Amino acid sequence: MSGQVLIVDALSVGSGRRGSSRDSIGCGPRTVAGVMETHAVPCRIKRAEDVLFAKGRTRGFEHLAISAMTMDLPATLSIATQWRWTHPRGRIIVGGPIASRPHDVLTEIRPDVLVIGEGEATLDELLLAGFLEENIDLAQIAGIGYMNGSSPVVTEPRKLLSAADISIRYQPSRIRIVDYPAYQASRVYVEAIRGCSNFRRTSLTLPDGRKCSDCNNCDSADPHERLDCPENIPPGCGFCSVPAVWGSPRSRSQQSIVNEVRELLDLGVHRVVLEAPGFLDYMRGSEPLTDPCHPPANLEALTKLLKELKSLPQLSEGTAHLSIENLKACLFTDAVADVFTKHLGDTAPNIGIETGSEQHMRQIGKCGSPQDVVRAVRIAKAHGMCPYVYFIYGLPGESLATVEESVKLMHQLDKAGAARIIMYGFRALPGSAFEEFQEPNMRDPGGERLRKEANHINRRKKETYVGRVIRGIAAEPSWSRHGYTMVYPLGDGPLMTVHGGYSPGAIVNVKVMEVLSAGLLGGVVV
Repeated sequence: MSGQVLIVDALSVGSGRRGSSRDSIGCGPRTVAGVMETHAVPCRIKRAEDVLFAKGRTRGFEHLAISAMTMDLPATLSIATQWRWTHPRGRIIVGGPIASRPHDVLTEIRPDVLVIGEGEATLDELLLAGFLEENIDLAQIAGIGYMNGSSPVVTEPRKLLSAADISIRYQPSRIRIVDYPAYQASRVYVEAIRGCSNFRRTSLTLPDGRKCSDCNNCDSADPHERLDCPENIPPGCGFCSVPAVWGSPRSRSQQSIVNEVRELLDLGVHRVVLEAPGFLDYMRGSEPLTDPCHPPANLEALTKLLKELKSLPQLSEGTAHLSIENLKACLFTDAVADVFTKHLGDTAPNIGIETGSEQHMRQIGKCGSPQDVVRAVRIAKAHGMCPYVYFIYGLPGESLATVEESVKLMHQLDKAGAARIIMYGFRALPGSAFEEFQEPNMRDPGGERLRKEANHINRRKKETYVGRVIRGIAAEPSWSRHGYTMVYPLGDGPLMTVHGGYSPGAIVNVKVMEVLSAGLLGGVVV
């Protein structure tokens, strides 16, 4: 049997420490652990910060596996370099979205193997071939990269997994959730859908000269025809790589999702998020599902899934919370909202709009329209939900005119009932249509205007919480306020900090006393 494998969760860590999303635990590292467990390979998961900044955390491990995103290249390089000093004979495996630029990762990090794309079947084959014990012929393994001397080698792509594969054959580890500090207070993601249904494409001219030829494949009634682009422009919103890398949606079975959630709750998890690029794609239509707005959401499948999840004791008793995030506005209707209200309770669905300009939306390949998003927010608000809407500043095609349209729409969404306006900066992701575009400067006037307006709206929203009592879960000590503890809401709501030390996972009632920033409230435990 192979020696113990250290799985490092470097997702969103950047150069070494996570500044945001500190309460998020993605499903990628647990999926790696799940494959290890089927081969009886002992493993543990550690955060990148714990490996980089705490001595002795790699002692007792023989091999290293790192799960990372493209932005995490600096931290991944540091971890691999540190590992080689103390484990010169151990194998290094790197995977996750970081593998979208295989040649860069191979030449800079020089792992023994880079797992490209979906990793379960590839890792399964590597372990079956004895990769951790002996040298094998890597050229025969599909979906990987490796160094042959000074030259990077990338093998042929591996076929995407089926819905049955991700439902039955490959299951994320449940027990390894306990490896995460404060997992009891964290948002633990459970994969519901892999892939995205938006197979529209950007109409902007790409830096290499490629441009839409108006072949109309993106609007074809034939779902297979929508997969093809004569100009080889990656599908989906131009800033997103999901359709190009992970394909069209494949839904996990209801039972596989319920079983995973049940076991996580029994291990002490309090906050579960059903992960999907678009949750309303769940069991919607036959494969390949390449139209983002038709057919409508599968109400029967959604009802059955959420009803069974809600029947789990921790969720039915209110000691744990289930939420969903990403929704396509064009699929969100009163009927969908009724299902959510009945089986989810309070929730804060995230609805992406990216830009308030309808023309700009079409240019970047986004489905729907700004008014679809306004309508969806009104529906959510009318059903007692607290919808979040997110924009992206610095997108290709952005202009002063589109910025002003976005500002105007922010205020329209505020009046419609949006609980929060989330602002992201554009990133040129490998595998996306916009991967060669320049990322925005933080001092760009358009970005500053959008961020300022969003912060103004969000801070005003936060002021409505003052005096209210919110049920939350204690997490980690505050980084910026000595003697304070960070508290996350048990349901969907604002991040809080309270004076005193509380054990991770302790459920507390917090009376909000002040607004510390657009994203943080101060309170006292009552």
